[in-house]
Amino acid sequence: MLKTKSKQSESLSFQKSQKHFLIYWFIFWTIFLCVLGIFFTPFVKAFALQTHVAPPSIKSTSAPLSKKLVPTKVLSATSAPVQTYSGYCLRVPVLMYHHIQPWADAQVKKQISLTVDNGTFENQMAYLQSHGYQSATAKALVDALRNHSGLPAKTVVLTFDDGYRDNYTYAFPVLKKYGLTGNLLLASGLMEGPDYLTWSQVSDMKSNYYFVDHTWSHASLGNAAADKIHYEVETAKNQIQDHTGQTVDIFGYPYGSFGSGVISILQADGFLGAFSTIPGTMQCDSFIMALHRTRIGNSSLAGYGL
Repeated sequence: MLKTKSKQSESLSFQKSQKHFLIYWFIFWTIFLCVLGIFFTPFVKAFALQTHVAPPSIKSTSAPLSKKLVPTKVLSATSAPVQTYSGYCLRVPVLMYHHIQPWADAQVKKQISLTVDNGTFENQMAYLQSHGYQSATAKALVDALRNHSGLPAKTVVLTFDDGYRDNYTYAFPVLKKYGLTGNLLLASGLMEGPDYLTWSQVSDMKSNYYFVDHTWSHASLGNAAADKIHYEVETAKNQIQDHTGQTVDIFGYPYGSFGSGVISILQADGFLGAFSTIPGTMQCDSFIMALHRTRIGNSSLAGYGL
């Protein structure tokens, strides 16, 4: 009986010793790790500061800008040249539209992705007028860049791509109402076709529009052969000049597709400037053959920085 009690006492004593050992072991490692962390923290922070690279700062500039450099931007088209905001620059928003028509019509025709509702469009033009904006032709912008001259404050350029008939029905009356000038990028071979302008309508629009070459068949030129580019550009140029009496020396790239070869052909054909679909409001003579545009949707123009 005494032996049994002695064994139980020894067992309890051993268990207590184990518990005390584990507690002491836990306390030791906790203190050790805390001391280790305190000791190494300054070294870690110093290393982080040495290896941190601060992001580049970009300074804002005001228009017009002359001989000021800002970050380089590469064009998205195949084999397009590197584009830099350098040389003589003007901050001029070029607004890009396609269809102007009732939203219900756009839904029926499956054209909603390229449509601004005609009511919304009128509100946008009213906004321009009430906020002191002036509209300019594409040629006026190009000439200002080439001659290093200015444009009136708060100038915008309104562009309408492809030559859709709804431009005559809905956009033309609104531009006349608010005393604004538009620029029609005409794919001349599509004129007279279903949903496109007639040449008679184009002639009527001369009072409020400047006409821009947009190829003959609305062809993508970025990877086209040289003879194809020549045909598309020159056929449209001649047809537009014949029907409007206006000299055509400004171009707009269908689908925004272009490259160095396209630019060389345009310049050889006497074109002085061209419009891309690259977004932005800064226009510079260093990329006068790839001027920027802002695609407009069914929102207030205040949302586009105007």
